[in-house]
Amino acid sequence: MPDLANAHRNTPFCPILELAGRIQARDRPVVDFSIGVPNFTPPQRVYDAAIAAVHADQCRYGPSRGEAGLIAAYLHYLTQLGLDRFGPENIAAGQGGKHLLYSLFQVLFEPGDTVVIPAPCWPTYFDIARLSGVAVRTPYCGLHQGYKLDPATLEAVLGGQVVALVLNNPSNPTGALYSMAELAALAEVLRRHDVWIISDDVYQRFVYTDDPCPHLLDIAPDLAPRIIKVDSISKLYGMPGWRAGLLAAPPEVADAVATLNSNSISNMPPVVAAAAAEALCGDQGFSQRMTSGYRARRDILLTAFDSAPQIRCARPGGAFYLFPDISRVFGSMHGGKMISTDQDLCNLLLEEYGVAAVPGRHFGAPDNIRLSYAIDADQVRQGARQILRCLAELEETPGKRQSSQPLPTAQTPVMEVVS
Repeated sequence: MPDLANAHRNTPFCPILELAGRIQARDRPVVDFSIGVPNFTPPQRVYDAAIAAVHADQCRYGPSRGEAGLIAAYLHYLTQLGLDRFGPENIAAGQGGKHLLYSLFQVLFEPGDTVVIPAPCWPTYFDIARLSGVAVRTPYCGLHQGYKLDPATLEAVLGGQVVALVLNNPSNPTGALYSMAELAALAEVLRRHDVWIISDDVYQRFVYTDDPCPHLLDIAPDLAPRIIKVDSISKLYGMPGWRAGLLAAPPEVADAVATLNSNSISNMPPVVAAAAAEALCGDQGFSQRMTSGYRARRDILLTAFDSAPQIRCARPGGAFYLFPDISRVFGSMHGGKMISTDQDLCNLLLEEYGVAAVPGRHFGAPDNIRLSYAIDADQVRQGARQILRCLAELEETPGKRQSSQPLPTAQTPVMEVVS
């Protein structure tokens, strides 16, 4: 009997969406720190734009590159960020940032190529690479590095069959935010290596500094012919279900993605494009105001965990995730069962304390868990209390294990090759 393609027999279901399904199946309340869904909705004008498109019977095929109005709105958005170097020929639309990343792996890479993806990172990167026949070289950037890639580590992992670097700033799952100086130092390394630079910027406007999120396009414009900027309306505008993403890239890359669209999705639905265009080009205040709310929720968690010796946290500079190192609980007991892994702790939190967290192993960091604080502040406080109660009720055992993996140094990056 015919079988599935090998890549599809072995690729796991998205672990975060799988956990979301487990939570929905429960019959008890859960403080849900799992999935990164903004807890706000766009203003009425965004819905009005979609409704107007329906009434205008815009339910037809559209351009595979993207509707002209959407491209103009995205160019306006980029100009507001200070990126006025792009024209329509640089833009392509897709059904969310995830879809565009998948498309980029199809149009840029050959099977057997290697892409550098610093960990901790979004797990879907690994699966997109596997489905594309691409190997992943993963330098582990730990707590002592602020979960950020440094120049020495980057230099060590480039070369050979490496054809690209994926950089997510601010980061999912850590909230790590690269400074201008840090990006400039990485740019010095990248100038010596002819590789694509895929900049995943879906959290770019959620930063907790007084200055905007720095970008390689500003810091190293000479690298622009190799930089591909990926954006999404899902996080920034509270529109995850609309499935709209955009990229700004060299014309040949945008053309290739548009051609792939023509042979796969055909086009973004015009009704979705109308809503996305309104979100991008209208008043941005509703989205920007959420940043201060997320900063406050971040601080609730950081303050709560300051009193917990079992948890070590880096202070997120952006996004809406906290990525605590929980390796100090490994070897502890609860109800006669040993907590040996991040998965053990997450199972305990969900089943006994009604708190959903994502095991760090899915992000390449099995000493951590991820908490998305894009939920109501009262829920954040309740979840923090429950986590602290869980930690207080753990029983220490003699000679318990401290960590599931050694912390590497910048000079000895940990490599993981996924094919």
